[in-house]
Amino acid sequence: MGSLRIFAAIAPPHEVRQALADQLTGVPIPGKVVPPANWHLTLRFLGEIDEVACERYMAELDSRDLGRRFKVRLSKFGAFPNHRKATVTWLGVTGGEQRIFQLAEAADEAAVSVGLLPEDRPFSPHLTLSRVRPPANVTSLVGEVECDVEWRVESVVVFRSRLARGGVSYEPIETFELLR
Repeated sequence: MGSLRIFAAIAPPHEVRQALADQLTGVPIPGKVVPPANWHLTLRFLGEIDEVACERYMAELDSRDLGRRFKVRLSKFGAFPNHRKATVTWLGVTGGEQRIFQLAEAADEAAVSVGLLPEDRPFSPHLTLSRVRPPANVTSLVGEVECDVEWRVESVVVFRSRLARGGVSYEPIETFELLR
């Protein structure tokens, strides 16, 4: 199998993805739009690691107190690095942010404990809608994009990212249930 491209994330359930896709119908989101099947909130991107490191990471994550289930809400539209030169468009978290930060911290600590470097960028919970090349001005969409979805987060999922001709796909390789 060799090296694996791995990340830990919160995955919205199918019905939430569908509701969000319905709300975004007709919105002129620029760039290469991420398919709803790939929508998630990344907690920690580990990158290319070998199978042993992946197994150690999952064991370490499993040993952590990930806390109780909670509700998360997405509703604000934004862009990285900014609205005038967007390279990524996203929906931001407007509910459950504190718990998401706690989960991201646990995912990062687990990565560091197996020998990976700590995350060097500040954590910003979001769901990526599109990748924009070349950068575009999306100021007109700010305040115009009206989405509002909420769901109960019940687990953290470790995904394997697979690059193929048809694009990228994400395969769940381990699920860590949160406490009821």
